[in-house]
Amino acid sequence: MVRARVFAAASVAALLGACGGGDSGGSAPPIQVPPVTSLPVTLPVTLSATSADIDVAEGQTADFGFTATYTGTSTQPVVADVAVGADRYQLVGTPTASGSSFTVALRTAALAPGGETTSTVTFRLCTSTSCSTVYPGSTQSFTVNLDVQLKDWSTFQRDAAHTGYVAVNYDTARFADAWSVTTPLRAKGVAARRGSVFYNTVLPTGRLVTRSINAASGQQQWETDLGTGNYFSAPAYANGRVVSMAMDLSSGAIPMPILAASDGKVMGSLSYDSQFSNGGTPTPFGDDLYYQSGYYGNVVFGANAATFSRTWRTDATQSSRGFVHEGQSVAVDGSSVYFFGGGDLTILNRASGAVTRRVANPYFTKFGLSYFGVYHGAPILDGAGRIVTFTDNRSPTTALPLVAFGPTGTDPLWRSSGSYVGHPALRAGRPYAIRAGTAIVDMIDMENGSVVGSINLGDDKGQLTSNIVLTGSHLFVASDTATYAVDLRATTPAVVWSRPRGGSLAITPDNLLVVTNATGVSAYRLH
Repeated sequence: MVRARVFAAASVAALLGACGGGDSGGSAPPIQVPPVTSLPVTLPVTLSATSADIDVAEGQTADFGFTATYTGTSTQPVVADVAVGADRYQLVGTPTASGSSFTVALRTAALAPGGETTSTVTFRLCTSTSCSTVYPGSTQSFTVNLDVQLKDWSTFQRDAAHTGYVAVNYDTARFADAWSVTTPLRAKGVAARRGSVFYNTVLPTGRLVTRSINAASGQQQWETDLGTGNYFSAPAYANGRVVSMAMDLSSGAIPMPILAASDGKVMGSLSYDSQFSNGGTPTPFGDDLYYQSGYYGNVVFGANAATFSRTWRTDATQSSRGFVHEGQSVAVDGSSVYFFGGGDLTILNRASGAVTRRVANPYFTKFGLSYFGVYHGAPILDGAGRIVTFTDNRSPTTALPLVAFGPTGTDPLWRSSGSYVGHPALRAGRPYAIRAGTAIVDMIDMENGSVVGSINLGDDKGQLTSNIVLTGSHLFVASDTATYAVDLRATTPAVVWSRPRGGSLAITPDNLLVVTNATGVSAYRLH
């Protein structure tokens, strides 16, 4: 609770007073009546508003407040006392006095945790800063209905840039276990919107299903059968729609059902060509959807998920320059789609699919066509025209250097000196990546690829293997058997929380850290 107090000039008024006495008779001594302390006069207060409905987007702040005006006068000081009953907003300075009014300014906290809350700001007038005496009639309440709207976990590493970053600060002391769901086979990752978490798994019957979980309770909301599921991706979510790449047999027209997030019903379908491959998680961008596959790989697709129509198909193959058959999520921004084919970074026009630029990757080694051309992960966009990938085809546990490409030029900007595993995340324009074979996370300079700092979680943590998720306050990372949180605000960042369950990580709009692995889906409340 936060308080602020300020004096107003006191005006002259008569003080309230009282006296008293008792009967006397016979030889009884007179009754001694103690003096009565004068009470302040009544100062009724009226607020300019009694409540505020505040909606604020992730990473943003909003200003609000009210004016408190009192009537009456007092010979004693008039001090404004304000108590803020929540921690996702605070007073801006102290209340400003003007005559018989006080203006109270409030602002939502930077990087506030998501969700809807209702709290109360209490205003009152006192005779001193200690507020031991409150003017009768002055206490008033101001209700704050605050909704901090975190973005959806929409695709691999959260967004179309695949940054793995959530603009929010958390308090480690509030972390708590939420729920856990057992799955027959591995859940590869999740998508999430407010109120729901979506994942794919294969049933003992061999059928692939998409499931929706209530974010608050962990109870299943619906399940939709996608067919025989030997090969599949994690789900993607955007604008009320859930979509996955799933197949069993090779085909030039594999269906991609689009499900209603509310009930799991099939709304429509897209298609793609592929053979025996685990697709990468599709990448939504508004109502548009982008994904990579192809019968022999290296094909990028653009589609509209609202109209269930494919808008373009581009074969990005370069002779003898490598290829990707499965596993990759393409990156997308307002103008372009980014596909890493191993030997090249290919940039395509988002509207038409036309190739606008290629940058050769001189560090690629796996030349030639192979049914095992995989790239599990995605290019990472820093928002300033630079793109980071691994240097070669890879599985999540493959140790490789990172390579960066710039907004112009025909050569990479840099290649890292060290090798990394899992998948990096990006915070404040800086990649965080797991050093191969260690429990160390390196922070890498986006300009030149140098390591500018490292976080050692401790030799007892084993080898880290997961994707990294970053917030304003914490880094989340996992081994195969445990998940860890590191407080980035500490002078020497160190592990401040852990749970004995490792796997793929995501943070939902409901402040849930979700961990998926071979046995199920577990959630932990961060706020």
